[in-house]
Amino acid sequence: MSGNAASPGVSKLKEELRIVKIDEVPADYSGFMRLFEDLAATPEGAATLFALALLMTARDRELGRKCIDALTAVPPETREFEAEFPEGEELEAIARSYFLERPDGALEAAVKLTGEKPLKRHCRTVYIGCRGTAGYRPVTLVSKPPRYFKKRYGIRKDYYNDPWLTAEYPSLLLPVPRGR
Repeated sequence: MSGNAASPGVSKLKEELRIVKIDEVPADYSGFMRLFEDLAATPEGAATLFALALLMTARDRELGRKCIDALTAVPPETREFEAEFPEGEELEAIARSYFLERPDGALEAAVKLTGEKPLKRHCRTVYIGCRGTAGYRPVTLVSKPPRYFKKRYGIRKDYYNDPWLTAEYPSLLLPVPRGR
């Protein structure tokens, strides 16, 4: 037997890093929904949208709340939202830690996709890069059929794959060390 042979039952998870670029932070809800229509088609796009919604929430709480509600499979109740989403500078620091700011003002997020088997059907966990911790934080997404998007949002786009919504995101709201 060769010394390089893998042990039976042990396999390496395939990892793929994808970069999602956002040219500019939308100024309003309709601008956000145009991005949503395009980016929700992929898990990495959906995860990036959630980080963008955090940034928008830090700048305008009411607008950000609408964006969070649109992105989540089960929107948080008002008391949960107020308890989970910090206000102002703290949330902005958290949100900015998920993006690399380009000289042209564009934002880029790095999202790691793995081959891990989901615990629930139609769910997938991806990992968004966090400069504040020099690591990746998980966000669990759930796929919904395009008819769901047509009914809930009025989106008529034909998706090749089922679009994604955010299902679980608590790690994305953890603070980042100051100065990062």
